[in-house]
Order: sequence, then C-alpha cells, then structure tokens
Amino acid sequence: VAGVAFSRNPLRPDRNEMVIEAVKGHAEGLVSGQRSPCRARVHRDGRVSVERRSPSYLRLSRRTPWREIAGLLKRLEESYGGKPLDMEWAVDRGQTLWLLQVRPITALAPEEVLPPAGAWTRKIADDLWADRLEPFMAEVMLIHAPRFDLSRIARLTGITPVVPALTVINGYLYVNCDSVRRLIAHIPAPLRFKDLETLLPAATRMGDIPPPRALTLVRLFLRAVLLPLNEPGVIPFFCLRSTPRTIRRLRARMHPVASGANPTYAALLQRLRHDLETLALVQENNQWPYFHATLFAWILRWVSVERLQMTGSGFLGLISRGSANVTIDIENWFRRTAQHIVSNPALAERFISDPPEELVPSLPSELRAEIHSFLQRYGFRSRHRTLLIKRWAEAPEEVIGILQSLVRHPQGTETTLKSTRHNLRGQSPGGVFGPALWLLAVLTRRFLDLREELRFLLDEVLYRIRCDLLALGMLSGLGDATFFMKPQEIEKMASGQMELQAAAQLASQRRRRFLNPVEPSTFWVDGRPEFDFCAGGTVLRGIGTSPGQATGRAVIVEDPGANKIRRGDVVVARHTDPGWTPIFSVIGGIVMEEGGLLNHCSIVARELGIPSIVGVGRATQLIPEGARVTIDGGAGLVRVEEG
Repeated sequence: VAGVAFSRNPLRPDRNEMVIEAVKGHAEGLVSGQRSPCRARVHRDGRVSVERRSPSYLRLSRRTPWREIAGLLKRLEESYGGKPLDMEWAVDRGQTLWLLQVRPITALAPEEVLPPAGAWTRKIADDLWADRLEPFMAEVMLIHAPRFDLSRIARLTGITPVVPALTVINGYLYVNCDSVRRLIAHIPAPLRFKDLETLLPAATRMGDIPPPRALTLVRLFLRAVLLPLNEPGVIPFFCLRSTPRTIRRLRARMHPVASGANPTYAALLQRLRHDLETLALVQENNQWPYFHATLFAWILRWVSVERLQMTGSGFLGLISRGSANVTIDIENWFRRTAQHIVSNPALAERFISDPPEELVPSLPSELRAEIHSFLQRYGFRSRHRTLLIKRWAEAPEEVIGILQSLVRHPQGTETTLKSTRHNLRGQSPGGVFGPALWLLAVLTRRFLDLREELRFLLDEVLYRIRCDLLALGMLSGLGDATFFMKPQEIEKMASGQMELQAAAQLASQRRRRFLNPVEPSTFWVDGRPEFDFCAGGTVLRGIGTSPGQATGRAVIVEDPGANKIRRGDVVVARHTDPGWTPIFSVIGGIVMEEGGLLNHCSIVARELGIPSIVGVGRATQLIPEGARVTIDGGAGLVRVEEG
C-alpha cells in the first residue's frame, strides 16, 4: 500500500485534521491522477474517519496504518517548524512504513493566516470594525475579545458562550457563526427577525434551529431579572445616564501625546501598555450601549414593519431626525467653514485652484486658527481607523481637501436638509401605537448617539496607540514596521530576546501580505471563503439604512478628500469611517459593501437626508466608474442604468 498524506486539508485548511490517501501497490497512478484512492481523515486527537467511496476501501482501510502515518506526519511537521506538509509514503509486505518524500504544501496560506475551523461571518463584525487590521491590532483585538464579546454576560444569563467568539482572517474581523446560532436558539420562533438569517451561511436555515423549550425560557427570564445586580448597564435608562460619566472618566486617564525629549524603551512600553488597557476599557464599556442600540433598532423595526406594516422608508424615518453627537458636530463645522470660505471670493478661488499642500501654509491667520482649533478637538479622526493611515492632526491637508470639495459645490445643502427632514416627519402611525413608537424611536436615537460618542473616544485612544508605536519605531529604527509586530514581539524586541534584524524581516513579510489587496468574503466555512449571492443583471440589493431616492454618477471612492467628487454623485465604497461624513453635504447618496443600520455613516446619512445602502457585496467591482445609477435607500436597491 502506498499514498500521500497532508498535514492540513488542502480543500479545508483546518488545523484539526490530516488527510491521507492510499492505493494498492505503488502510488504513481495516484499522484498522476489515474487511480482513485481510499481517503481517510485523521483528527489531531487520533480519531480516524475513512470515506467509503472506493470499491476496495474495506481491504485498503484494514491494510493501511492510518494512525502510524499520521504520527509520522505530526513528528515531521514539528521538525519543519509547524509548516503544513505533503508526504509520500509506502507500507511493505512486512507492514513497515517507509517515508519516500516530504515537502511543504505551497498552495496553502502561511501558518499564521490559515483560517480556523468552523463557520465565521463578516456580518456584525463589519460594523464592529470594518477596516483591515494590521497584525498588531489583530492580535490586540483577539486578546481583548473576552472583555467585549458579551461572553461574560452570556454566562450570567445561563448561556454557554462559544469560544473563541472572534477571529481575524486576512486582516478582517469575523464572528463565530456558532455564537449567532446559539443566540437564535434562545429566541422564540415568533420573535425571530428575518434579517437574522442573513447572518449565517447560505446552507444554514433559521428554521433548522429549534426554538427554545419553555423551561429554558423560564430559566433565561429568571437570570435576566437578576442580571442588573452584576451588570446595571443592562437597564437602558441607567446605561444612558452612566455612560457619559464613564466617557469622561476614560478620557481623563489619557496622557498627552508628547513623549518627552529622550524617551526610553521602558517609558514608551509603559505608555503603550497604559493605552492598550484604556482601549480595552473603552471596548468593555461599549458593550451595553452597542447592545441597546442593536436591540432597540431591531425591536423598532419589528414593531413598525412586521406588525404595523410600515414601509422600510417609514421605519428609517423614525430614527432619521434629532441626532446629536460628535460626528454631526464635525459635519456641521465643515459645512459652516465652507460657507465662510465661499463668502470670500478671492479665498474661494484659491480653494478651487490650489492643491491642498500649498494652501495649508498660506491660509489667512483667522482661518488657520480656526482649523488649528478644529484639529485640537477632532484631529484624532481620519478616513479609516487603520493605524497606518495618518490622522487629521498629522495630515491637515486632508481637512483642506474635504473643504475644497464643499467649496466647489456650495449650493443647496441647507434647503435639501430642511425639505428632507420635513418629509420624514409625520410618518409615525397615530392612535394608541403613536406614543409607544415615538418613545422607542427616541431611545434608539439616543443609543445611536451614545455609540458615536464612544466611537470618537475609541479614535482618541487609537491615535495615542499609533503615536506610541511610531515612537517605538523611531527609537528602534523599525519605523512604522512596528504596526506589523505583535505586542509580545515588541516586548521581546525591547528586552533583547528578539534581534532587530529578525523583527524587521518578519515585519517586512507581513507588510507585503497586508498591502496585497484582499477582498473579505462574507463567510468562511471550514477554511473556504463564501460570498453573498449576487443576482445578475443591473439591479443590486443591499440593506437600506437611510430612506430616499437619488440618481447620479457613480464614483468609486477610497479617499473622501479626492477632487473627483461632484455635487449629486453617488459614492460607492467598500466601507466608510467618521472621517467621510463631511462630504455627505455634497453627494447625492452612498452605497457601501459593508456596514449596517448602526454604522456611523448610516446615522449621519439619515440625519442629513441622504439615501444610503450598505451590504451590497462587491459593489466597487459590479458598479462601473462613471455609470449612471439610481438608489432607493428605503428598499435597499441599486439600479445601474448606464455602464
């Protein structure tokens, strides 16, 4: 008997099993593809599962020492530093196992980027963290996960949490599908929202998940009643009152960004540890505001759409007015400043004609002071949260670029906003349901605003972490390569346990992988990517998050300060950050590949009356640059009218 063995399943690169194929006699026919083998999967715990596809599988399975082959393969893998291996083997008449050849499986991803076993969803995760994570932040997110993944809350309510709840694949955050299934399993069938099914892979149906038994619901209710004793934040009104105080307390523990004249490794590492702990506290205290924002939005949608038969636009109208948060304040500042510039024809002409880099040092003193004051308050923001991206405080030309877009297209913003908000009023049903629905909508909006404030606090902490890593990079000579080192590796490098050359080489390899564009799949199932199904033709479907219709030129955007954006354009992007919202006064609508109803840009779009649609898979590839498109933010539809 002879054959081949793989220490990782090439089709399902799952760390828990090896694949062994065997044929009678020599294995040339197997390797050349002329003979069908008997195949077995050997799990790391020793369990053997033999497929029954081969006619001679019974004879081959008896004559093949599966566990002995797997043991040899495991020892070889350890000798090769844990790299996935492809081994050719043979067993002679005396049942002696011979190693013929061994080599790395070059078709698989590197060890550290192999997707884990099981099913993982990008849904929910794209709203938690849409940006791609550098290795440093990816490791930090996984270390902090038990502090913000609601696993502690699940235990207090008697639900056994799924571990791990989160993972990072190709730099993108994913949620364990088993966590979603377990959540659905504790929801009675009549209360299961239809949108919950979209969180799971296509092969999974919500109807296949049995509803909870009556006894389970009783236990869950009793534990929930006692939950406020340990977690007072579960009470919505307590959460609304306590969270602003928590934000002030966390902001007070942040140190100034300046590191001093001659910082030492020890001092910088201590600052980094302090800021990472602050980040964990922000993530930890964000649990209940995020939970309540999600819960109230789902309940409001269920009551208004499922029970009261309101339209999607009517539901969005309920949460589209009255927002008051830091992101709205930033958008208002950009709009006011642009109007001030337009009122000065000579200055406006310079903003239209000169590049941002030339404008920054030559602005009038009054405007320069205004921009400086803005950067002091809001300079932590940027177009993306990725640590590699400079913040506004480091790149004021990005702020100038956004102002230029607004100066080029100044007319009509206020009129449009007023008319849109007026059209959204009066859509709530009257009668007995009116006051209850109004209260539900108010609570939803309050928690959405609270999430935006916490999001801004998170931006502040990330800016400090970025500065810490850059300071460490300057001291060590690695520069921004520190973003591609994991926290424990930075500690080893500082203590001398890792040589600088080895650290630089490792960071360089990870940088190359990170800079190589990767399209995040919606799901990963047993090591294989799965994308949302996209119907062919000219109509794309997503999730409408801000009502209204808009027709305009499609513009694929990566940088919101780019000069190509014109008034009325429909922006198409993979995802957006709070740093994008100032351009919302110019555009006619926005289509995003990722995001959700609670996404910050969805919140601002509703407030400004701009149609927005999220969750349109591969929109940046399926919508041609410059095409004429019509979007319906209430129905979640994108129609490509001209290619």
